[in-house]
Amino acid sequence: EDQQEVKGIPQFWACAMGHIDLLAELITEEDVDCMEHLVDVTCDDFADGSGFELHFHFSPNDFFTNSVLTKRYEVPNLLTEDEPMLQSVTGTDIHWKPNKSLTHKTITKKQRKKGGPNAGQVRTIQKTERAESFFHFFTPPKMPELGDVVDEEEAEAMEEHFDHDYEMACAIRGSLIPNAVHWFTGEAMK
Repeated sequence: EDQQEVKGIPQFWACAMGHIDLLAELITEEDVDCMEHLVDVTCDDFADGSGFELHFHFSPNDFFTNSVLTKRYEVPNLLTEDEPMLQSVTGTDIHWKPNKSLTHKTITKKQRKKGGPNAGQVRTIQKTERAESFFHFFTPPKMPELGDVVDEEEAEAMEEHFDHDYEMACAIRGSLIPNAVHWFTGEAMK
């Protein structure tokens, strides 16, 4: 008997997250295969109330070697009624196994030389391109350095990116984790 012992409900977290629109829009079919190995999602609030850390616990899988992916938010005014002021956001570097990255794909293209002595010669080039994936969540948006010159358009795009990222973190912390069973069953969608 070479049967693996199944613990928990298969695809529990992928299903629960898939019922929260803000998270569902980022989850691809390839992500779901990886999320089969997501065994728990937890949140640790800092004792002094200045932020929190989200932890995504994974069983051994074919995609990466990390057992926990973490995202840390330092928000000095977290416990006040004011609009949150993000001091810093840090994520986990995902250690992807060879050719298993869900965030980037290697594309192989053939190129034909157009002019010169080697015209018509074909060469193969490989290019890495960004792929849509929930796992980009663990690579937080970059805060501009002090003294960086940022035009208004860039500043607005950056602010939007941070707002969306923080909104997702709050959905995970305040809705997904405490109500995971209701999101899994779809009850929380009503």
